[in-house]
Amino acid sequence: MSISPAMITAKALGAMPGFALEEMGERRTLRLLSDVGLAEQFVEDRQGYIPEHALCEFVSGISQALGEDRLGLLFAPYLTVEDYGAWGQYVLSAPNLGIALLRAQQEMSLHSNTDRVEFVTCNNMVSYAYKFGHKHHACYPDLAYSAVAAMLSIPKAYLGQGWSPTKIEFDFPSDHDSSLAEETFGCPVQFNRPALRLVFPNAVLGAPRVSSSVTPETTRGDIVRERAPPPKTMLHSICAVVDMQVADRNVSLERLAQAMNIGPRSIQRKLSTSGTSFREVLMTARMKRACELLALQDSTVAGVAETLGYNEPGNFTRAFTTYFGKSPSHYLGQV
Repeated sequence: MSISPAMITAKALGAMPGFALEEMGERRTLRLLSDVGLAEQFVEDRQGYIPEHALCEFVSGISQALGEDRLGLLFAPYLTVEDYGAWGQYVLSAPNLGIALLRAQQEMSLHSNTDRVEFVTCNNMVSYAYKFGHKHHACYPDLAYSAVAAMLSIPKAYLGQGWSPTKIEFDFPSDHDSSLAEETFGCPVQFNRPALRLVFPNAVLGAPRVSSSVTPETTRGDIVRERAPPPKTMLHSICAVVDMQVADRNVSLERLAQAMNIGPRSIQRKLSTSGTSFREVLMTARMKRACELLALQDSTVAGVAETLGYNEPGNFTRAFTTYFGKSPSHYLGQV
């Protein structure tokens, strides 16, 4: 099957769900998450990988709801790689700034399957560039502002919150006066440049890590244990989104299509090419989830059936037994 679309760790949502909750209220925030094919759990718990299209649609939805066309600049002061779990801890626990930036570049494949960082030094200056995998989306400027804020949080962890780069370059045209962006980031800003990047003197790369809440012993292995690698194929991406929606108790071909920005018929064709179907993928996700739920203490077959959307426990029992060759009661309480 074809290569996976752009996927990114759900932790990249960072403070955005909390911001939406505060500004829009719970009902509108949860409705927006549902409309873009994401799970309600992301308000508090951001596990797994999500399509970058869904991330963009969520940000775009907040922007439209608030009537704010520079949402990324509002987000910027609240975004930090510390919100990225073990990945951010690993980066920020490096002994000096240069190693921290190098770690971020080397381990981007554990953050996203398409986003990349380029760390280059030339003529005593550092160019630290970020490439977003879903750049063609209309809300890319907001995502670019957010990405820069996260990028800046790395050197600021070593050089202090008052530090700013020599300049920031954005790879999109400016529709507004650049003064607000310069005020937000505290340095000169240029638009319509070849890459999204920070530029600053390389003399600061040796700055040592200052004491912080980050665990110094964080390793790359901690990242791997915290999150599975990003999906590499279209089938893997589809399965990841279906797993998420099954856990959220709100799954359908239409919601899957919305999250991935692919038409329902196109998804069915891609699955058929891979020798499967949406029905089979959904069944696998439900049965996997069923095993997880049945293993919990005090779970019941009837309760699990209801959670998975079966109208009758008997229907669930037949489906489960056909799939595994054993009845669901066999798995009850097996933690």
